[in-house]
Amino acid sequence: MKKFIALICAAILGIGAASADPGESGTFAAGVNLNYGSLTKSFGFGIRGQYTFPKHFRGELTVNYFTKHDYKKAWDINLNAHYMVNLWQNRLYLYPLAGLNYTMMNEDAHDGLEKDEKNHMGLNLGIGAQFAITDHISALIEYRHTIERKIDQGVFTIGATYNF
Repeated sequence: MKKFIALICAAILGIGAASADPGESGTFAAGVNLNYGSLTKSFGFGIRGQYTFPKHFRGELTVNYFTKHDYKKAWDINLNAHYMVNLWQNRLYLYPLAGLNYTMMNEDAHDGLEKDEKNHMGLNLGIGAQFAITDHISALIEYRHTIERKIDQGVFTIGATYNF
């Protein structure tokens, strides 16, 4: 799966370079998202901030919390870079993403008395799509796979951002 995602990202970068136009550089967006984590097998929610740089790149910071399921709960912080590929009239974009991840996972013992806390740093690889509903509001869908030494989790995200 990891090799497949990397192959898709490379193909998009190669094919879409001529058509990429993410809009004005120097713009900021903030938003919210709903997530599903494959390792925690739980839903979560989070916030995101995005800043568009020249040359079709966008930086993003996200903070996510995953609710407790099977004695596990987690939160993560992600610092990702997106390469924005314009697919349709500056309204629909596809973007591969790569970045860094910090995850803190808590696992309670079945008797509820003991708690095991794991903190890990890792890498993110993924792909997403964003559609501008209005000039200020965008919807997005994204898949990110976090590769860490002991935590390997896929995260599916839907969200919305407000563009300033």
